[in-house]
Amino acid sequence: MFRKVNISKKFSLNEQIVVYPGDCLDLMKTIPDGALQFIVTSSPYNIGKEYEKKLNLHNYLDQQATVIKECARTLSDTGSICWQVGNYVNGGAIVPLDTVLYPMFDGLGLKMRNRIIWHFEHGLHCSKRFSGRYETIIWFTKTKDYVFNLDSVRIPQKYPGKKHFKGPRAGQYSCNPLGKNPGDLWVN
Repeated sequence: MFRKVNISKKFSLNEQIVVYPGDCLDLMKTIPDGALQFIVTSSPYNIGKEYEKKLNLHNYLDQQATVIKECARTLSDTGSICWQVGNYVNGGAIVPLDTVLYPMFDGLGLKMRNRIIWHFEHGLHCSKRFSGRYETIIWFTKTKDYVFNLDSVRIPQKYPGKKHFKGPRAGQYSCNPLGKNPGDLWVN
């Protein structure tokens, strides 16, 4: 059963969800240190879409470093940051952005909890290399005491009702009755 939740366009400690239609740095200036429990972003892809100006890789990384630093400042000690990125493409050569952004998070003392691969079947079709069909979501926390509710995200078991065949647990369920951990490969 779902309950209706308000989605605000500006930050307030009373709001549960904020979707800000503008420069995130303007929004983050209004957020106190340690106020956020969960930050999810799909940062600009830097591929020259209508809403962005393509930057060289160095300038793009400087821009991202500023945003990452502000996210770390606003993140609570039990919170998480999930940062979705693809590849930087220049002249047909790619740079996997999660690998070059990792040191920025690490340098701020954040701990990587997962590198999630999001696989999809759509997207641009390349003619001189294989077409990209995945992006990564890098998940970081400030401390080892972060909130993670696995039971809330479980997915159906492949073999529900499967039981141990022999040994001291024979006849008992061999899987979690609430479902399995979805793992770090997400297929769309």
